[in-house]
Amino acid sequence: MQSNGSGVVAYRPLGDIDAIDEHSHRLVAALCAAGHDADYVCGGLRAVRRREGLPSWILLQYNPFSYGRWGVVPGLIRDAAALRRRGARVGLMVHESWIELRDWRTTLMGAYQWAQLRSLLLCSDAVLVASEALAKQVGREAVHVPVGSNITPLGLTPSAARKRLGLGVELVIALFGTAHPSRALDHAEEAIAALAGAEPAGGVTVLNLGMGAPALRAGDGVRVDTPGRLGESELSLRLSAADLCLLPFTDGVSTRRTTLMAALAHGVPVLGLRGTATDTILTGHPQALMLTPAGDRRAFARAAVELVADRSALRARGEAGRRLYEAQFDWPVIARRAACAVIAAPTQAR
Repeated sequence: MQSNGSGVVAYRPLGDIDAIDEHSHRLVAALCAAGHDADYVCGGLRAVRRREGLPSWILLQYNPFSYGRWGVVPGLIRDAAALRRRGARVGLMVHESWIELRDWRTTLMGAYQWAQLRSLLLCSDAVLVASEALAKQVGREAVHVPVGSNITPLGLTPSAARKRLGLGVELVIALFGTAHPSRALDHAEEAIAALAGAEPAGGVTVLNLGMGAPALRAGDGVRVDTPGRLGESELSLRLSAADLCLLPFTDGVSTRRTTLMAALAHGVPVLGLRGTATDTILTGHPQALMLTPAGDRRAFARAAVELVADRSALRARGEAGRRLYEAQFDWPVIARRAACAVIAAPTQAR
């Protein structure tokens, strides 16, 4: 596909570590590798308006809290409308829609964010979503474009990675993420306890990865390594060494989770939860990852023990996950879908 003019991916990063910021950098690189003229504008649509010249297309990375306090950003709507009136094609990539409604404060905030998203949709020629659940919230025809892995695999074999880390024959479990309420850590702790009780050779080592990774309750026979902030290569090294990655999200694993994509890209077998946000492309590939019902800790723990009981089947599941990633979630695939939606799509009536 030939690029139809130069364009930009626009976003306003939250801070030092921001998965959407990294997503933006990698998406631009993948678009350029595919032959499109693309650039990353850090600062959102206001920064795009300040640039000299008008890009032919703009992809706005949208998480309301990235652009303003409480996720209230009326200026974003004005900027999108102004750029569109000047002739740019505007694409909207929805990573987050509105805050979860828990009390009267979040209900008020969520109501505004809902109306804000509706207005942005009216200013957009194309809408992309990171998951099927977001597509339902958007409520208009949207292109499902999953996120990719923000960690490039080093290409090490598990044995080579374990040797570099000083690991032996123990069972190595990876956890990846912060102490966010969306992570059902009680599921992970019960699974780790069950794995330790199965008495694997050498015991159990848990690689508790990610800046801000929470403390874990671990019993006898379990060593927890919480290294804190690591560079990309060090994270890849530890993922490459893992026998199993536990991803117990309360709403289920979904294609907007970069931690899931990192595990799949590294060929690490995944045990996750099936919930309201889980995409059909994930439930439709049971050979690539195992999912148990969200909220059922015992089922999650039983599945963990079942998986590691047959190491050859476990490795085969990891390879199936890698193949699924390369076919559906790798950056060239993501760039092609985004380009078809934003660059090649016809402009909507204005």
